[in-house]
Amino acid sequence: MADINRVVMGVTMAIVAIAIGFALLGDSTQNAPVVSPPVVSAPTTSPPPEEPAMVEDKAPAKPIMAGWDRLESALDPGVGHEQHQLAIILPPSDDVYSGKLMYDASENIQLVALHGPLAEGEDRGQAIWTPDGEAKFALTFVDPMNAKGEWQFAGNALAVHTMNPTPFIVDYKVDYEEMPMSETVITGTTQSVIDPGMGHESHQIAILLAPSSDVYSGILSYSASEPIQLITLRGPIGSGEQPDMTWTPDGKTIFELTFVDPENAMGSWEFSGNALAVHTMNPTEFTVSYSVSATVTAGEAEIEEMEEPATVESEVPEEPSGPQTVSVDIPAGTSVPGCEETNECWLPSSVTIEMGDTVEWTNSDTAAHTVTGGLPADGPSGVFDSSLVLSGAQYAFTFEETGSYDYFCMVHPWMVGNVQVN
Repeated sequence: MADINRVVMGVTMAIVAIAIGFALLGDSTQNAPVVSPPVVSAPTTSPPPEEPAMVEDKAPAKPIMAGWDRLESALDPGVGHEQHQLAIILPPSDDVYSGKLMYDASENIQLVALHGPLAEGEDRGQAIWTPDGEAKFALTFVDPMNAKGEWQFAGNALAVHTMNPTPFIVDYKVDYEEMPMSETVITGTTQSVIDPGMGHESHQIAILLAPSSDVYSGILSYSASEPIQLITLRGPIGSGEQPDMTWTPDGKTIFELTFVDPENAMGSWEFSGNALAVHTMNPTEFTVSYSVSATVTAGEAEIEEMEEPATVESEVPEEPSGPQTVSVDIPAGTSVPGCEETNECWLPSSVTIEMGDTVEWTNSDTAAHTVTGGLPADGPSGVFDSSLVLSGAQYAFTFEETGSYDYFCMVHPWMVGNVQVN
């Protein structure tokens, strides 16, 4: 019984202890300070610290070299070139520019020289550039497939060009002269003729600077209707010389021949010689537009001095006792177009003689000429042909049949004359 009482008492004491514990816990909870949970702020919308602004990866403009200039291209104003870019370095001029262009562009470019403007009907197959369809220039177009280089040129204008629509930048230096027209500074368009050289009868040639005792040195830029070869002559050479290649109109007057085949219809050439021509081995005519800027120096080759032509008495006998000789002069400067406008390429340009009379032509020009029966449009008639008549030389022909005989110079086809035989 006592044990039972002790157990009951122990359980009672445990319950009381637990109750006191809960009471104390509740009291401590009511009196404890309230701790708010940490407040987490919503992320702000302000950007993170700014990084340095991204600069477009653009190379700084390179400095211009001393003595050079810089151009930005613009749309090409040429008809048919509206999607191309062009930078004009030397604008169109009545004079001839010649020299050396050095260039350094932002991309590969093409090189352009113009020749003209062309006269009516002169655009006959060669490359043409025109701003309006009326004023036309022959075009020398060279594509070196590079952005940096040099070019020797001659022409009435100079430019660089691309076929891309976006502009380009070009740095350039051009060492040039601007020369007025003369006997050796020429812009022109000409049609080829049958080569008068022996063995070349099936070839075509256009003589740009006729054979002379002086030496021409300069630059030629050209635009032809088909690929051509480039020719200079040296001479006449002495009998003891035996060069590898020669050219002769008559088997007696012999020149050393420099023959270059660039296999193109457009380009430039730095040359030196006693004559300058372009040539094909084809029998059909070609057209070539060109600019030549040359200087002249006394040549080493000596040409035999010809005797002065006998003076023809100004008084003609009323009743000539026999056949007569009539003189025609080839005046100085006829190797340049213009004499045809005043009908003074031959003096006189027309003569009337009797059957059996002789006409003697004397070359008073510094350039060589031919006296060839026929007309430039029709070609040689085959009645008479002097081959090349050098400066100071003569050519004579006796007319045995009546008729009207036109003649011209194969080297300078604007020179046309007439002989009337009664």
